[in-house]
Amino acid sequence: MALTKVPSEQLQFRSANTGTHLLDTYLEDAEIAGQRLDQLMAKLFNSTTGEIDAFQFTYSNDSNGQTIKLSIGGGTANEIASFTQLFTDIATAKANALAEMEVKRVAAAASEDNAATSATNAATSEQNALSSEQQAAASATQAGTFAAQAFQTTPTVIAEGILLAQLHGSLFDGSTLSA
Repeated sequence: MALTKVPSEQLQFRSANTGTHLLDTYLEDAEIAGQRLDQLMAKLFNSTTGEIDAFQFTYSNDSNGQTIKLSIGGGTANEIASFTQLFTDIATAKANALAEMEVKRVAAAASEDNAATSATNAATSEQNALSSEQQAAASATQAGTFAAQAFQTTPTVIAEGILLAQLHGSLFDGSTLSA
C-alpha cells in the first residue's frame, strides 16, 4: 500500500476551548518574537524538574537603597519595587513615636509628682483643720468658763460698786447708813 501524504493545509486541530484551527496556523501563532514553541516553553519551565521557572525575584540592599527586581524567563532583571523611601518613612515614624512616648513619659512622671504633692498638701491641710478644730473647741470651753465666771460675779460686783458709790457719794457726805 502506498503512503499518502496529507498537505499541512488540510490538517485540522480541534480545541475544546477555541474550536477548530489549521494546524500550521495554530503553531505559527504560538511562535513569539521569532522563537519556536519549545524555546518559549523552556523559558517558562525548568528543563530538569518541569516546575514553573519563569519568574525570578531578587532583593538588593546596597548603598543605592533596597529594591526588588523581577526577571521573567531569564531576561534582564527590572526593578519592580523600591523600599528605600518606605524604610526611611518607617524609621522616621519610629523616631517620632519614640519621641512622643518620651514626652508622654515625662508628662506622666510630672503628673505623678504633682499627685504626690497634692496628697501631701491634703494630709497637711487635714492635720491643720483637725488642729484648728481642737483649738476652736478649747476656745469655746474657755469662753464658756469665762462667761460662767462673769455671770456669777457680776451681780456681786455691781452691788458692791453701788454700795461704794453710795458710801463715797456726795449724797451722803460721809454719813453712815443705818438700818
